[in-house]
Amino acid sequence: MALSAIKFFQPLSYRENCKVIGINPEEGRIVPFDGYDFIRYLEITEKLPGADRYIYLIRRLLSDLERAQLLTFQGLGKNPISGPAYYSMHEFTSIEKKGFLWLAPALGPELVLFAYSDITVQITGVTPEGDVHAGTGIIISPNHILTCAHVAKGMKIDRCQSVGNTTYNVADVLSHESKDVAIIQSDNKLPTLPGIGFRDPLISEGLFTLGYPRIPLSTEPSLVMQRGEVTSPKVTMFSGDKVFLYSAVARPGNSGGPIISESGHVVGIVTESLEENTTQSGMPFHAGIKTSELISAVAELDADIELPIETYE
Repeated sequence: MALSAIKFFQPLSYRENCKVIGINPEEGRIVPFDGYDFIRYLEITEKLPGADRYIYLIRRLLSDLERAQLLTFQGLGKNPISGPAYYSMHEFTSIEKKGFLWLAPALGPELVLFAYSDITVQITGVTPEGDVHAGTGIIISPNHILTCAHVAKGMKIDRCQSVGNTTYNVADVLSHESKDVAIIQSDNKLPTLPGIGFRDPLISEGLFTLGYPRIPLSTEPSLVMQRGEVTSPKVTMFSGDKVFLYSAVARPGNSGGPIISESGHVVGIVTESLEENTTQSGMPFHAGIKTSELISAVAELDADIELPIETYE
């Protein structure tokens, strides 16, 4: 319905939509539609039969789209109950045109989880001690999964892995020698997310982590989302590694999972938490490898894959 709203309120669709809802377009000018017009459009096109029963939910959706600057307020509408008049004048980037993640600022964490759940995968294996171990990765192409090097090096990865209700075979694992980045290559075609875009994190922006942490007493792995914000966009370690810090909780098993901004962009992946002394009870700093570091690491791995970078062009 959000996509229908964006299209309906576009000025270029004015005359076409006038015909649909049965009004005469004004000669030589374009008049913004309001919430009442949109409800009639949904009913006439049968996109939402009985749309007038959901008037308050529809108005809230339009308000959310306005708050995300996807709709522009154009004054009060004909019916104060059904909401104001709007124009949709958002200019889409080349990456945004490929998918729907640009709706994330309006639709929130539900959309982020819906979009990324199919490409956030658990990576399983066995440690040298014989213990079952797991981490997380994110699918970045039909044959490549991005994860952390310490996930790939810390266990012998099972050759057969699961993605949703399907399986794939691991063809190769490429781990960076100095950066905590690895690429898992698959023999099978993996699901991808159209319109996914990577960029660096911004200070204090809201974010979500997705991953498969160990859950005590659970019978099966579950995808867990945590919410937080960027607390430091750049920290240089003694090792030379550059990470960023965030407030969302990351637990064992989260490593390698995507860190997603409220705008729907991937801003990095979860790496090991930073602790001064593991015997102390102080809270650790949760760290991530930001996109600019991922770009260079992936290039150096020579995996014949490039991350889709949001350049806003």
